[in-house]
Formats: sequence, C-alpha cells, structure tokens
Amino acid sequence: MILKLNVPQWHYSMLQDRERLGVFKWAIERSVKPDDILYDVGTGSGILAMMAARIVKKVYAIELDPITYQYALENIQINGFNNIELIEGDAREYVPKDEVDVVVMEMLDTALITEPQVPVINAILKKGILKEGGRIIPQRVYNTAQVVLARMDHIYYDEEVTSQPLSNEVLYSTVDFNRVNREEVSYHLEFRISCNEVKEDRIGIRLNTYTQLTEDTVAGSTPMLNPPLIIPIKNPRIEGNILKVKLSYRMGGDLESIKVV
Repeated sequence: MILKLNVPQWHYSMLQDRERLGVFKWAIERSVKPDDILYDVGTGSGILAMMAARIVKKVYAIELDPITYQYALENIQINGFNNIELIEGDAREYVPKDEVDVVVMEMLDTALITEPQVPVINAILKKGILKEGGRIIPQRVYNTAQVVLARMDHIYYDEEVTSQPLSNEVLYSTVDFNRVNREEVSYHLEFRISCNEVKEDRIGIRLNTYTQLTEDTVAGSTPMLNPPLIIPIKNPRIEGNILKVKLSYRMGGDLESIKVV
C-alpha cells in the first residue's frame, strides 16, 4: 500500500517506525470486514484510518489537535478516500452517527501513563459507541516490571542503552480495553535481586508494555511504541535479596503521577 503523506514534524518519527505501523496494519487487515464501520480514535496523520478504509464500508476518524487535523484532512483528500469522515474534536465527548463494529486506538505509551488510551476508551465504552460483540484494536496490554541498575537519577526511557537487569521480569497488570478500567492504580511488587553487590542509590524499576493487537498477535516495544521506562528508587527497602515496592500512577496522566515507595 502506497500513500502520500504530509505530517507535522513530531509525527515523522512515528511514521519512520515501520515495525509499529506494520503490526497495526496486520491487525487491521485480519480484524475488519467489508461491511464494517470503523472508528479510528486519535487518527494523527490518518494513516491507520486509510489502511482500514481500503477494506471497510466507512471510517470515522477523530483528532483533537487542530494542526494535526489539518494534515489528516489533506492526506485523506490527496489519497482520494471518500469513505472517511474526519472529525476535529475530543473522542471523550464525540459520538459517531452510527454504532461502530471496530475501534482502532493507538494512544499508547509505556504502562499507559502519559497517553489517554484508558480514559478515552472508558468514555467510548460508557457511551455505547461500540456494537455488542464489536472489536477493539489493540485488545489489551500486559505490563511488566524488573529491577535494573538505573543510569540516571530521574525517570527516563531506556531507548539508547539497555540497563543491566538485577531481577526477573514480573507481570504486574493486564489492562483489557474491552472493559472500563480504573485510571488511578497501585501495585505492591516483590523482586528477588540476583546480584549480591548492589549500590542502592543506583537501583531502578524498568517498566515494559506488551501490546496484544489480536488474539494471536502480541507486539513488544519499538522506538515509538512503548519504549522501556526506568523509574529510579530512592531509599529502596532491600531485606536479604528481596526488594519490596509500592508502584502507583495515573493512566492518562503524566510521568509526575508515578510514585515508587
């Protein structure tokens, strides 16, 4: 599929992440049918809406940012799609004219903290926009935590280098987008440290998020899809080789909402 695309500078890196686009293209093509009505939430450049519009009957695509909306409008027009209805607005408030068969939403970030995926999908489910038995792409995410040697004393994304692991990776939450989820969350986590000589002022927790797009498709992190997030721990409680922490944050909030004690 060849599309002509104009995008704002901050979207360019997302379009360069071919693995991210590839897994969503795969999921859309495996999940939709010709008679479907699809709702692309946070459409951005419109690329996922256009991928779907080649197959489905109609696409509603919504974008909150007015500048990005103008780029999406231009992209839809220059590529000749007449079955996409583009809306500038807040998906938490907007209700499409039709019930939809499929919702596509890529407002993802590690642990769903800094993007509004959960608040928006909660609003969509409460408004009954999705037909009974409808499909959501992605279906759910799996969040894991692991103790690592932190390279900085502030929260950062572990993109350029991989921090040394000090424990096994622990699954601590599953967020299912087919149901309403709590936005304020907290978890009591316990790790067995595998290294005997640990400088406590360098310990951190690495969060990873794995995205289940369809029943048989799970994506790991890519440069622009859920890169690992490192949270340094101040004054960690290590007894023997056991580290216990309480991790809390607000999904759809910001990095400042993260607390580890």
